[in-house]
Amino acid sequence: MSTTRQAPIAPAPDAQVCAHADAFGILLACHEHIGERLVILEETGRDLARAETLDEHHLARLCDVLAFLDTAIPIHAADEEQTLFPRLRAHPTFRHATGSTPMDCMESEHEEHAAAKAALKAAIVKRDVTGMARRALALVTAYREHIEKEEQVLFPMARELLADPTVVDEMTHEMRARRRAAGLLGC
Repeated sequence: MSTTRQAPIAPAPDAQVCAHADAFGILLACHEHIGERLVILEETGRDLARAETLDEHHLARLCDVLAFLDTAIPIHAADEEQTLFPRLRAHPTFRHATGSTPMDCMESEHEEHAAAKAALKAAIVKRDVTGMARRALALVTAYREHIEKEEQVLFPMARELLADPTVVDEMTHEMRARRRAAGLLGC
């Protein structure tokens, strides 16, 4: 049993933030909530790397993080893939682009993340402590790198290209509707 002090499980995100944010604020708030869970996943992965056996504390933390990611990531990915990316692709900057666009890269990484999450789940089912540790830490790294690309490159570019308030309002409405449909937003 590990004696490492771990951060408490992060509370559920305040869904009301979406009632006061525009589309880009919603995307950034999602990243913040995902980041909170990544801290827990990283601590758990590091603890598992030192652990001799798997205990219920590890499983509880992994299940909490995965349950959150299984809920939040599909909504966030839909915000990007169904709301943001089509508008970027329709913009003159990308309309006739040949080759890979930043959006293609992000969608590819979304698929890689899903596979990495599935590999972590498989290691949990097998009770493979070493595999859980390795896969948890790899998933943390992948998500953090992805989030950094979006926040440093994609979102600033999108804010500039999609600056029309009508477009931002449409995107915000779609993102809020997605959360209402999932029962995560009452506004």
